[in-house]
Parts: sequence; C-alpha cells; structure tokens
Amino acid sequence: MNIEYLSEERYSDFIEFCKKYRNNVDDSYLYEEDLKTFQPDEDNPTYIVLNDRSEIIAGVSLVKDSYYRRGKKGRFRIFHSAEPDRDIYELMLQKIKPHTADINEVFLFIQENNLAVREIFQSLQFTIERYAYFLTREAVEAEQPSLPEDYSFKTFEFNQDEEDYLYVRNAGFATLKGSETPMTIEEVKKMGNDEDYIEGGIFLLYHREKPVGIVRSIRDSHNEEAVINIGPIALIPEYQGKGLGRQLVRKALQFGKNIGLPKAVLSANADNERAVHLYTKEGFKKEESLVCYHLIL
Repeated sequence: MNIEYLSEERYSDFIEFCKKYRNNVDDSYLYEEDLKTFQPDEDNPTYIVLNDRSEIIAGVSLVKDSYYRRGKKGRFRIFHSAEPDRDIYELMLQKIKPHTADINEVFLFIQENNLAVREIFQSLQFTIERYAYFLTREAVEAEQPSLPEDYSFKTFEFNQDEEDYLYVRNAGFATLKGSETPMTIEEVKKMGNDEDYIEGGIFLLYHREKPVGIVRSIRDSHNEEAVINIGPIALIPEYQGKGLGRQLVRKALQFGKNIGLPKAVLSANADNERAVHLYTKEGFKKEESLVCYHLIL
C-alpha cells in the first residue's frame, strides 16, 4: 500500500474513483460539473492510496476555497476508502493535516446509517457538529404563492440586485451552523457562471422597498432524472415565522413546473426544525439523513 499526491498521470483514475463511489458518500462536490473543473492545487490538496497493483483503493481531497477560508474551515470533497479500514483513513488524514495551517477545522458529511465509517471517524477524534436532511418532492401540484399586502417577488437581475441578495442571505444565515460565514458580493456575482445556473431561477422577496427574503433554484439530477434543487431559502430574522418561507418554497416550485422540472430536491439543516417542518408540509419527504463530523485542528 502506498499513498501519493495526485499527479497528472493518475488524474483520470481519481475522477473515475470519485464517480464509482459518489453514491456511497456525500456527493456535493462530486457532480459532473464539479469534477470537470477540479484540479489538485493549494485550494484542493488531494491524495490517493494505491494497492500493490497500483490501483486506487482510497482517496482524500480537501476543499479550501475563498468561502471556506474566511470561515477558517475546510470541507472534504471526498474522504473515502473502498474498504472501511481505519489505518487507511488515518494515513490519509495525516497527509492532509500539513495543508491545514491556515484553517481551524475540517468537516465532512457521512450517511447516518453508515455505522462502520462513522465509528472510524469517531476513533480519529471527529465529533458530531450537526445533522442534515436530504429531502425530495415528487411532481405533485403545488399551491400558488400568495403574499400579504405590500409584499412582492422580483426576479433577480445580475449587476443590479447583488447587494439585496447578499444582505438577506448573510442576515438570514448569520447563526445557522455550516452557513454562518458571510458570502461576498463577488461570490454572488459568480452564481451566473455556474453550470447548474438556470436563468430566472433566483427570486427576491420585498416588503415595500425592503429586501427580506431570497430563494434560488438550480438544475440538478436525482435518480438519473432532471430536477430543480432549491436553496438557499432565507429570510432576515425579523421576518421569520410569518409564513413567508412557505411562499418562497412555492415560488420555486412554481418556477420549476413552468420550465418543465416539476420534481424538486433540497437540503435542510436538522437544527432548523421550523424549516424542516415547513418543507414536509409542502410535500417534501426525507430521503436521507447525513451526519456532519468535524475535527478541530
């Protein structure tokens, strides 16, 4: 067994490894569009573990982009061994640690029912930070959004609405675990360059002239079928608990139906019980439960 930094010669083998096992792990950074642009570098240190036949049997890749760096965190793109071998996981962790001098913690999501791997990470001193749910909604009819007087929706326009989007997103997520790091105006502007971006799929909610809510829909696939992925959904704190989140969800579902994507998925922080209850009432069903493990460095 040997571990080495990912080289150009083994790049395509690593991509195939990621594709082979992405259904066994959190695949947030393993979609086709992510793997197309992935390169091992300072922001993405990556190692592979090889057996005696020089086949990849495990891999670890850490994401340290500008957003995560501001929060002093790193998120694993993949941290997986074909066999749940603690020695292999520990070897990969030791190789990644020298790349973490500029951050304070690393984290990843593990399927709640994957007890063998969870036990390994716990033995490596990872602890549970939170739980998250992956929810799906079939193509059932959704109620039309209905706003109170003095409220209105606006389709987001680039080079015009970035400040309003940023204000709502950062205020709405300021205390939500995993999302508390503020976004920047540059990151909002880049949303239109994402391969999963859908034109007209971002909406702002206003109370008179004040931006109070946002909802974004992107193109995704689930079980080899095209769907919309809804998120983020955010309201500034003083407008939460007024039934407006329900209207944001319905606006996104209406948009999906109008463009021929009536099925939807979303991810929810389990700590946000009010939001989880809302999504369930709007027809979403919990399909998967994930545990966020983090390691304080």
